Amino acid sequence: MSRPQPIPGRFEAESELAALPRLQLDDPFPFVCAGCGSCCRARRDIVMSGLDLYRLARRLRLPPATVAEAFCRQTAGLLPGFCLKSSRHSGNCPFFEANACTVHEARPLACALYPLGQAIDLDTGRAEYYLQPPLCGARAGESTRTLRTYLADSGILERAGADVFWARSCARLADRLIAVQESRCLPAIRRRILRALYLDYDIRDDFAPQFVQNISRVNQLLDRLMPG
Repeated sequence: MSRPQPIPGRFEAESELAALPRLQLDDPFPFVCAGCGSCCRARRDIVMSGLDLYRLARRLRLPPATVAEAFCRQTAGLLPGFCLKSSRHSGNCPFFEANACTVHEARPLACALYPLGQAIDLDTGRAEYYLQPPLCGARAGESTRTLRTYLADSGILERAGADVFWARSCARLADRLIAVQESRCLPAIRRRILRALYLDYDIRDDFAPQFVQNISRVNQLLDRLMPG
């Protein structure tokens, strides 16, 4: 079984991630956001998935490439990606204004999860959840709220299939890139992959079919570079 892969959010060392206790869907989870905004301040670690960028683009009614240029920066690593860049004026999330999120209904997965982290087993597609210290917010007293309820209320369960498919697709692409990392074509390949993962989307159409088509085209390109 492959080790669980952390999904967009704060970065923990592998040993720290493995040590964090997992929560089950029916475990009590009485956390309630207190509206303090701490999770939006001085954040430079919100890694975006293609679905995250697409949802923001639809919310802002702008092409994904325009949103990426205005609000994101590329991440380091062999597989290209984006994370939110901080506001030049405040150092906070660029969508955090007047102590509120201005894109709350389209916020990235990492924000919807907080204070949880998520890891996905790439073999089984099973998502696991764990608490990320420090834990802010309030407790709902005698509430019967469970983790399942929290995830449903945050819109995480309805997008879970797409997030698993994203994680698995990115892991496979990363493995394939390792095999061509000495190629002179690598910069061009990485640019093509970045477009396939994040930019080549029409916000008038659903994300999933476009993602499947984009990944298929990238794999065809890699097949030509890696015969046999």
